This record gives sequence, structure tokens and C-alpha cells, in this order.
Amino acid sequence: MNLNIKRLGLKCIALLLVFSLVNCTLLEAARLIIPQGTLVKIRLQQTLSTRSTKEGQIVRFTVLDAVRIGRRKVIEKGASVEAYVSHVRHPQRFGRNASLKIKFLSVTSVKGRDIPVEIGQHAAKTNEQMGMAAGAAVGGALIFGPVGLLAGFFVKGKNIEIPSGTILHVEVAEDTIF
Repeated sequence: MNLNIKRLGLKCIALLLVFSLVNCTLLEAARLIIPQGTLVKIRLQQTLSTRSTKEGQIVRFTVLDAVRIGRRKVIEKGASVEAYVSHVRHPQRFGRNASLKIKFLSVTSVKGRDIPVEIGQHAAKTNEQMGMAAGAAVGGALIFGPVGLLAGFFVKGKNIEIPSGTILHVEVAEDTIF
């Protein structure tokens, strides 16, 4: 009788271990990963201009289309995107235009978690294909042609203005567990 109780106890422990392993495997399978490079279409919520925008200024974007992985919605339409102005260069002599750099931080998931985003290669290519390329600079010599660089000293570049409502794409910066 004592031997049967020990065997039953060992079987229960073994069954518990098997159940624990299966349960952990099921939990791992239930995790959803948002892959690096997943595109997110966003819209600028305010006008940015090199005349008035300052470095460090917060920039507001919202998500235009919900993002789904399989059947699960991971980013809601209208979700906020965090970004800031990382560099402002005002127009300069020799026709050098102003420039404005924006650093994207994250987008908020449907669970309220921050998902890191950036303008990576995939997003940059998509933006370019859709006519949303940002910041191609033209050298002074090309603008002024035969007039030469001496005359360029008296010509000042142009400011940049990015209107509210401008649409572009960012991408998920790293594989993110949802």
C-alpha cells in the first residue's frame, strides 16, 4: 500500500511538470511579435517651419490606418506618435536651404505600450515612392551654374515649411513583443 502511494505521488508530480511545460509553451505561442520594419502610416498634426520651430520641440503625429498582425489589431487608427525636432538649420549663404530633422520615438499600441518607431530603409523607400521624400538638398554650384560661387555668397537659401496634414510612413524599429 505504501508503495502505491509513493507511485501515485510520483505520477502526480510528473503530471504537474508536464502540465507546467505545456502551459508555458502555450503562453509563448500566444505572444505576438510586431516585426521590425512593420510600416505605420502617420499624419503630422501641426505645421513645422524652420522660421519658428526650435530644437527639442515636441512634434505631434497620429496614425492614419490601424496596423494588424494577422487578425489582431496592434495599433489603433488615431493612436499618437511621439517625436521631437532634433536639429534645425536656418537658411545660409550660397543658397544653402534650411533643414529640419525629426527624431521619431514611439507609437502607442492598443494595450497602451510604447512601440519604438523610426524612418528606416523600408519607410524611406515607401515615402519616396509616394512622393513624400524629405530633404533632398541641391548644391550651390548646381543652382547658380556659370555665375559661380562668388555670386552665391550674396544669395541666401530658403526656409522649409512642412504643412499640417503631411502624410508619411515610419516603421517599427525592433521586434516588439505585443
